[in-house]
Amino acid sequence: EARVRENTGKGHVGRPRRQGSVPAVLYGRDRNPMTLEVKEMDLAKSIRSNAIIDLTIKGEGKEEKAVVMLKELQQGVLKKEYLHADFHEISLKDKMVVSVYLDLLCTPQGVKDGGVINQLLREIEVECLPTNIPDKLEVDISHLEINSSLEVGTIDAPEGVDIITPADETIVAVVPPTEEIDEEEEGEEPADLDAEPEVIGEEEEEEEDPEDPELPVL
Repeated sequence: EARVRENTGKGHVGRPRRQGSVPAVLYGRDRNPMTLEVKEMDLAKSIRSNAIIDLTIKGEGKEEKAVVMLKELQQGVLKKEYLHADFHEISLKDKMVVSVYLDLLCTPQGVKDGGVINQLLREIEVECLPTNIPDKLEVDISHLEINSSLEVGTIDAPEGVDIITPADETIVAVVPPTEEIDEEEEGEEPADLDAEPEVIGEEEEEEEDPEDPELPVL
């Protein structure tokens, strides 16, 4: 349930928050943006990836219904409280493009052999009706060995769901473990720790011929 928020602007945003509500805006293809406020507890129950929400809007002595999806939710950095929500009105008869989470299943054989997983994509874009949006797409990676990868084109999408992300994009790869690099370069001889320190000027003095007569002092 949402209520129309009559007073807008920065000076009025704090009031609904103090009363346990969250400022929100409803956007739609065939409507002007509408400023709302929703109960924080109700919003928390509705937060789920690509969730379809039946929104009841009350205000000015009338009530209307809208089917919406939560497009953006702003949260505080420290307290993680909800600061603002953006809803987008949708049609259950029109296809839409959304991002769907990828759930990697099983431990790859390459990891058992000492390799490391490198996941490059955690979501992919799909197009479908709102009622066909999958919660997630499961991807079996148990067969991956070291120096092998899995691309988007290998995913089997559910019926009625078209994958938009390019098929050649890599989802995950199993790479060899990182090797430790020696501090000393290969072929470089270690320094002689027992050698005496060089004294500046000592070499010049040793090169003097002790048999040369000293020059007379004038």
